[in-house]
Amino acid sequence: MLRATNGLAVVLCSLLLLTALDATAARFYKSIDENGKVIFSDRPASATAEQIEVKVFTPDVPPPAAPTAKKPDAEAKKGDEEKNAKEDLKALQATRDENCKQSKERLQKLQTISRLYTEDKQGNRTYISDKDRVKQLADARASIKEWCK
Repeated sequence: MLRATNGLAVVLCSLLLLTALDATAARFYKSIDENGKVIFSDRPASATAEQIEVKVFTPDVPPPAAPTAKKPDAEAKKGDEEKNAKEDLKALQATRDENCKQSKERLQKLQTISRLYTEDKQGNRTYISDKDRVKQLADARASIKEWCK
């Protein structure tokens, strides 16, 4: 008997909720309180509350397309995608190779040249300190580790 009562209660609550949702979706009220603030509500806040119509926008969304059998051009697209992926991989590898080469050249320069310097736009030389050289050596080795895998 308890189960039947619980089932009936669930059905009644569901019906009440559906009815309440339907009623609140259709009626809204606008009123102004004593401080001049505008109030929107599902119930009239005062006797002078104005019922307003709310337009709900529901976009026309087509249902999802049913899966179709593979077409020959779908296989051709897949082949093109694989070809493009291989070309991208080759370009990436070429970039990695170039960066590796430049990193090795930089390390060799840092290890062999006794006095390193930089030049500004006017051609003035600024010599690199030993501390900066050690840092640049470490950076060059890290760069080789990164690019020359």
